Amino acid sequence: MKLPRSEQREVEEEFLRLRLERMNEMSEEELISSDLFAFKLRLNAYFKKNKFDEAFTFAKQLQKYIKISRRSTAEIASNLGIHKNKLSRLVNDRENPNIDLMYRLEEHSSKEIPAFYWWRIYARELEFKIRTDHETKRLEASKVENPLNLNA
Repeated sequence: MKLPRSEQREVEEEFLRLRLERMNEMSEEELISSDLFAFKLRLNAYFKKNKFDEAFTFAKQLQKYIKISRRSTAEIASNLGIHKNKLSRLVNDRENPNIDLMYRLEEHSSKEIPAFYWWRIYARELEFKIRTDHETKRLEASKVENPLNLNA
């Protein structure tokens, strides 16, 4: 049964009021947990698309994770046992992540964001780069001498 427009508006306003009230009552830990859960849901939706999206680079997702944690980048770097400059390079997409970092991110998130999620984000980005970076591919191919001659 559909409500009249005026009643629907009242119901929506009441819902928003109650939601805002509840959010104001939430502890910092509950807010982080809620944001982390939403982050995980967005990642799952991205994985289902099975297509690279520039908004989901490793660097951008790491930035979002740091924001969700409500900690400074220096504090996150310390928590992860890496230098703050390394974290800065990762966040600014000037350095590639390694599997060790992904294990640490899993542990840091209390295992809410598994290491393989971080790997899937990075792997999809890397595959896109490999498929589309024709200039680097040509440059590297020019360095190969005496390739296999397979005419099948």
